[in-house]
Amino acid sequence: MYVNTLVKQTLGWMRCKIKRISNRGGVYIGRHVHVVNGKNIKLGKDVQIRPDVDLFAGKKMVIGDRCDIGTRNRIAGEVIIESDVLFGPDNYICSSDHVFDNPNVPIMEQGARFIRKNGHDELKIGQGSWIGTHVAIIGDVHIGKNCVIGANAVVTRDVPDYCVAAGMPARIIRRYNSKTKRWEKVND
Repeated sequence: MYVNTLVKQTLGWMRCKIKRISNRGGVYIGRHVHVVNGKNIKLGKDVQIRPDVDLFAGKKMVIGDRCDIGTRNRIAGEVIIESDVLFGPDNYICSSDHVFDNPNVPIMEQGARFIRKNGHDELKIGQGSWIGTHVAIIGDVHIGKNCVIGANAVVTRDVPDYCVAAGMPARIIRRYNSKTKRWEKVND
């Protein structure tokens, strides 16, 4: 067990050096992780980045301590992920979107822009949250502390602390009540 961990951390350290990613140690980076702008990525301590992940950093991408980025996630743009966030597989996390203003120009030639619907400068996922599988989080969304984002959700608006959000578009379906110490359904 100890040898396996040591090998993973050594490979993680080497992959960070090659891709110019700064980190605080104990990092595991799986096989076939694709990195763009590695110099703009900061990893916390004991981060796990599973195989086949794409990291396309904008001006700043931060992944906090003890985060676990699941297989085949794609994270792009100005993104801050606080500590202890767990990602399932196959998610798309991006602070920008394609421009499609001119119908006479192919969309792929119009570029991309930062989406500012929620008034933030980045996409942020709060400490202790869990992002399910096949989730899309797009724009300047802030997800609060200890939130759960259900499988297949599309999140384009902020989610407050201690909430469960699901659906397309995502809406809050449960909220933690600190008085009763229970997760309670949210009525529409």
